[in-house]
Amino acid sequence: MRLPVQVTGFAALTSLLSVFITSVTAYADPLPCEGTCTNTHDPSLIQRASDGTYFRFATGGGMSIHTAPSIQGPWTFVGEVLENGSSIDNSGADDAWAPDVHLVGDMYHVYYSVSTFGTQESVIGVATSESMDPGTWTDHGSIGLSSTEGDDYNAIDANLFQSEDVDYMSFGSFWGDLFQTTMNGDALTVTGDAPYQIELNDTGTRPSEAAYIFQHDENYYLFFSSGICCGYSDTMPAPGEEYKIMVCRSETVTGGYVDADGTSCLEKGGTQVLGSHGTVYGPGGQGVYDDPSLGPVVYYHYVDTTIGYADGDKRLGVNVLNWSDDGWPSV
Repeated sequence: MRLPVQVTGFAALTSLLSVFITSVTAYADPLPCEGTCTNTHDPSLIQRASDGTYFRFATGGGMSIHTAPSIQGPWTFVGEVLENGSSIDNSGADDAWAPDVHLVGDMYHVYYSVSTFGTQESVIGVATSESMDPGTWTDHGSIGLSSTEGDDYNAIDANLFQSEDVDYMSFGSFWGDLFQTTMNGDALTVTGDAPYQIELNDTGTRPSEAAYIFQHDENYYLFFSSGICCGYSDTMPAPGEEYKIMVCRSETVTGGYVDADGTSCLEKGGTQVLGSHGTVYGPGGQGVYDDPSLGPVVYYHYVDTTIGYADGDKRLGVNVLNWSDDGWPSV
């Protein structure tokens, strides 16, 4: 979610931002990207099983579809998922957010959100396709998960986790941060079990969103974004308050997530995986993909400070994840 915040002017913070970014050098730069690498807010990546083509989906309109022969491109725009908008009765139906793509059985599912910036009037929907090609998507509308003003959570930023027995849906943004519930066997609707909280940073505006759960060895890793994601071309966050990628882990998918220091993810816990550095600013809206060639990678959007700060300037970033001896990921 994208809450309005009070920030100082762009000019006043430019020099501070430069000092902050220059001082952070611990992160690897994104892999080179060719083709259309911009307009990639909240990306979702997958490789088509039939021919190895990579597909990339992103926030905005009917959710753009780009394809490439490699995860590094060259990326080409080929169309949209929801060419006529979502069937959900919501003011954001023509501007779907935060796609999350998975192969479920022999069908590709893209989960998406419709909402209005800064509100809890939100619904999570799903569309399916056998091929992911434009024109082949069927919109199923709501998965049965919505929110309104006063609810504990905001029903956006969906992420499906598939297990042998039960599929889980994680979601949430600001307000009560991150929640989870269970899906029916076809992964098209929720079961109706009450959502439960899996992460909370109860400082300020509760700035956590974009949950993504990835299993590595015996642990489950909850990746999420923290901070201010958007509007950088108008006003800049104070240094350190911009988007960044965090992680907690648990021995079970349903909770007990802690950071590398042992602090509960329900009590402001979170270990930073990737932040601003060099010309990379505000990385987030991430997912994790076990690439056949590279192994696990984290993908995300960011702005290149040498190009521009507008939302449309946001670029695709991909970094290989390294796992330490004690099981914590880094880039």
